[in-house]
Amino acid sequence: MPTYLLHGFRWPRPLVRIHIILQNLDDAAAEWLMAPLTTSTMLENLESLYPEPMSHLPGLRFIEQYDPSDITPGAGSQPYAYVADIVEEVKLGVCIDEVTTRGIGNDAWSACLELRDRLAPEEKVGWFVVVCGDEERWAPSTSTQLEQQGLRSESLQRSDEGYSDSDGKVPLPPEEPEPRGLRRFFGSRSQRKTVKSTGRPPMPNMPRSHSSSDLTSGRAVQPPTTKTVPPMPRNAA
Repeated sequence: MPTYLLHGFRWPRPLVRIHIILQNLDDAAAEWLMAPLTTSTMLENLESLYPEPMSHLPGLRFIEQYDPSDITPGAGSQPYAYVADIVEEVKLGVCIDEVTTRGIGNDAWSACLELRDRLAPEEKVGWFVVVCGDEERWAPSTSTQLEQQGLRSESLQRSDEGYSDSDGKVPLPPEEPEPRGLRRFFGSRSQRKTVKSTGRPPMPNMPRSHSSSDLTSGRAVQPPTTKTVPPMPRNAA
């Protein structure tokens, strides 16, 4: 849980939102100025609006106060953020006099006062102790991130639609031709399907075999003979 001893002023959250809206800063999240993209966007905007005071504040930072154990409604949006030109992180302990008596240059002091007059004229410039329970806290999505997510989901949807055919069925991969040698050995695919669907192939008509006794005895099989009936004698005259 980082704790900071900083010099600067408070920036009320409503004024932060108004500034972001008026400046049309789509990449800035008003509820969490410590987000990397928000910090870079805000610093670039302040440098373009107030180049003179910002030139004397090279180490300007935005610090948020946050308690992750506070789950009450509205705890995620604190009433103000801090705009600081001097930030000292307190590890285990720090001597406040050693930090505060280092001195602030006249140019830096005047620049901080001028920036305070531009952003939060009713706030005072001084020293503050701020506790930030989670520096990597989730920040609300900016307009640019939402647009990118929309384009990404749309492209994924288009790719899915392109993968399926017009009937909504996923096309099957093309059948690979079988080698001619295998086809000659196993038969064509249509023949295999016919055999599989009809069961065993029909047996060809075979001639009637002779008795097993004739075959085992080794005797030649003679063709059947027909008896000839002698003609009847004519009656004697």
